[in-house]
Amino acid sequence: MRIRDRRARRALIALGALAAGATIGACGGSGGSSPPRPHPKLAMITAANDQNAFIEMADGAASAAAHLGDAAGLTESAPPSVTDDATTEVQEFQSAETTSKDGVAVMTTDPPDFAQPEAQAEAAGIPVVAVDACSLPTANVPTCVANDNQAVGEAIGKKLTAKIPKHSTGTVVVGDDIPQLQLLGYRITGMEKALKAYDPHLKFTQEYNVTSDPTTNEQQWASLVSKYPHAVAYIAPGDQDAVSFVQIEKQTHKHYLVIACDVDPVAIKGVEDGEIYGLGDPEHFLKGYFAIWLLYEHATGKSLITGWWNPGDSTITKSNIKAIQKREENNNTRYAYYKSIIKKETADPQKYIKPLSDAGEN
Repeated sequence: MRIRDRRARRALIALGALAAGATIGACGGSGGSSPPRPHPKLAMITAANDQNAFIEMADGAASAAAHLGDAAGLTESAPPSVTDDATTEVQEFQSAETTSKDGVAVMTTDPPDFAQPEAQAEAAGIPVVAVDACSLPTANVPTCVANDNQAVGEAIGKKLTAKIPKHSTGTVVVGDDIPQLQLLGYRITGMEKALKAYDPHLKFTQEYNVTSDPTTNEQQWASLVSKYPHAVAYIAPGDQDAVSFVQIEKQTHKHYLVIACDVDPVAIKGVEDGEIYGLGDPEHFLKGYFAIWLLYEHATGKSLITGWWNPGDSTITKSNIKAIQKREENNNTRYAYYKSIIKKETADPQKYIKPLSDAGEN
C-alpha cells in the first residue's frame, strides 16, 4: 500500500513542479564534462520496495527530477524485498545502463556485489553516483552522497542519555538489521560511543542479527525482550526495528526504552505515542535528491562533482515530532521542508564535498 501511495504522490509532485516550471540553480565542479543533452535519461536504483528508508531515497530522486523540469527522464526500480538476492538489483542496474545512459544513482545493501557492474558502467562512460552506501574503490565510482553514520548514531545516542540514570549497571541490548552493511555498524558504534561517554557502567550485549525482514525482525526482537526483560535500553540502527517495537509494546502492554533510525510512518507514530523514545534521521530524501541533481547537472553540460557529499542528519523525538509528521505527509511537504537546505547546498556544493577517502564512516 505504501508503494502505491508513493507512486501516486510522485505523479502529483511531478505534475505540480512541471506546471510551475520550477528549476534549481546549476553549479559546476571538478571532473570530466559531457555535452548537454536536452532530455537526459537518468535512473535511480534502490535496494528494495518494502522499506521506508529506500522509498524515501527514491522519493527524493523523483522530487529532484520534477523540480528540475524533467520528471519524464527519470526511471526508478528496486527489488520487491531487501531480503531478495542482490543479483536482482544488479540486473536492474545493468538494465538501467541501457535505458539511462546519462547516469544512474544506486543504493545497495551489498556494495561488493556492485563493484564490477559499476566499474563496467564507468568504463562505458555511464556516470554512477553511489547513494547511502559508498561504492568499493574497485568500482571506480567517483561520487557518493551519504551520511557520516557514526554521527547519526551518536546524535540519537546523546538524546537517549536524558532517559538513563547515571551509574546504571544494567544492560543495553543491541540489534543489527543487516550485519554486512557497514554503515549500520557505524550507527551502532555512534550510539554506543555516546552512551559509554555518558555512563561507563553500562553493559552492552553482542550485536544480534535481527534481520531486516519485517516478520523476522519482530520475532527476533520479541525473543531478545524475553531474554533481557529488564534491559536499560534497546538500540538498533535500521528501518524496521522501531516498527517492531511498536508492535511488541502493543502485544505485551509493556514499555521499553528504544532508539532506532529512519522515518517509517509506524515509527514516527510510535514517537508521538511515546512507544519509541527517538529516531536518528539520516534524511534519506536529501540523498536521493542530491544524487539526481548531480547527474542532471552533468548530463546538461556541467562537470560531474566528485567526492563525498554528506547532506547532514538530525534526530527525532517528541520535541519535534509534529514538524516531522507535517514533513512526511507527501513529497510536496518534504520538498517544502528541505527547500532551504537544497537551495543552500546546491548553490555551492563544494562546501559540502570531501574526498572519498574521508567517507570511512558512511
